[in-house]
Amino acid sequence: MNALSAGIVVALAFFSLAQAADKKEAEWDGPQPLKGHYQVYGGTLSEKLPPTSKDRKVAFVFKGPFAKDLFNQIGPDVKAEDACSSAANYRERRRGDVDCVYTKDSGYSCYFGIDVPTGKSTYGAIC
Repeated sequence: MNALSAGIVVALAFFSLAQAADKKEAEWDGPQPLKGHYQVYGGTLSEKLPPTSKDRKVAFVFKGPFAKDLFNQIGPDVKAEDACSSAANYRERRRGDVDCVYTKDSGYSCYFGIDVPTGKSTYGAIC
């Protein structure tokens, strides 16, 4: 690494540290209450099958401040052609199996699911 490259790396490191110092992180204040509900099912959400010991999934819906924070953290809105709705004031963001939605009338909602036998995440909503 030549001197110019080393200088750039050092300058970027100091700049990053200075930026991090300027941003004050919120203090951790322990567990918070959740607003939402869940549904236990078998098959897929659209099939409405009863769960079994080998086919049991749980879909979660969270609303309120937690949903708003999650919505803001998971990235940009999906493209209009990929969204589940074309309604005015509808915004949707996805990351993996997490889907968050904002509407002016309903506020923020986030959906995700768990496949209980495998422990893997799955979708928690039907588009």
